[in-house]
Amino acid sequence: MLPNGRPSTPPASPVSDVDVVVVGAGISGLAVADGLIRAGRSVRVFEAGPTLGGRIRSVEVPGGHADLGPTWFWPGEQRVARLVDEFGLTIHDQWATGDALVAADGVVRRLDRPVMPPSYRFTNGAVGLIDGLAGRLPSGTVTVDCPVTRIERADDHVTVHTTQGPSTAEAVIAAVPPSLAMDSGMIDPDHLEPSVAEAASSIPVWMGGVTKAVAIYPEPFWRQLGLSGTAFGPGQPFGEVHDMSGPDGTPAMLFGFGQAPLADPAEAFVEQLTALFGPKAAEPAQVLVVDWGRQPFTAPTRLGLTSRYDLYGSPHLTTPSWAGRLHWASTETATTAPGHIEGALAAAERTLGALLAP
Repeated sequence: MLPNGRPSTPPASPVSDVDVVVVGAGISGLAVADGLIRAGRSVRVFEAGPTLGGRIRSVEVPGGHADLGPTWFWPGEQRVARLVDEFGLTIHDQWATGDALVAADGVVRRLDRPVMPPSYRFTNGAVGLIDGLAGRLPSGTVTVDCPVTRIERADDHVTVHTTQGPSTAEAVIAAVPPSLAMDSGMIDPDHLEPSVAEAASSIPVWMGGVTKAVAIYPEPFWRQLGLSGTAFGPGQPFGEVHDMSGPDGTPAMLFGFGQAPLADPAEAFVEQLTALFGPKAAEPAQVLVVDWGRQPFTAPTRLGLTSRYDLYGSPHLTTPSWAGRLHWASTETATTAPGHIEGALAAAERTLGALLAP
């Protein structure tokens, strides 16, 4: 078994000829693999890390789950809603009752009006989506702990080199952030059209510069104070804070988005929560932290961070490269809800349409 209870798969054979190789076992990679296999295509998925899910990461905590990656999905995001129905996942409304807080210039003010649009939470963690998709794949489809080191193009196939050996296929899907694929040396920019190489190298990784912290408490005491748990702090270590509690307030949690890097993000988060919500916030039972910019196989290192969010959904990345043999399928390439889980599923849907077109 993998961490978080997800099933592992046996290592791949050193060479495996398949129709399509998928790089990355996040939700976009798993969704496109699922669709291809159901259409009768042979697929191999290579995942660099030890677990499935990519930036979807759910952690079991007493009484429930904490999401250290994506937290919400939104009304109208029908691709996510469809999977929720297919897998029988339990969801609940994001808690939004009560006043929000704004901290600026050393003063904390209450806002007695809604500041968050309606959204939904995964009661047992967003990882339920990953478990559902992975559970439909044939045994041996996904190989974990297997980074892709290089992808080479030939006239009639591609060769995907991994730490466990090469694999040939008719096409390859980069279901990882394009800038990560470029930064890792997986794809040689000289083998792409200059406009494609520039877009792929410059597009930011969603959450790539974010630290996410979750503080767990014995009870949602802020609700007793008439607060929603939402707070904004321009110039603060964590610019946004929200309630992440379960549907009945258990487990009681607050989470925040911080701009990485922070010297001691857990301490900074608790100090900020205490200034916002009072002394009870100073004594969490547990604090969970993920600096996504320092996660292996998530954010680029050599290229650094960019702010070219205008490249999300760029036509250079929504169109296949290498005469249809290289497809880009991460959430950053979506024209619908880029950065969201919905965007990852939309990118997978677009890629399936291109590969399965008559």
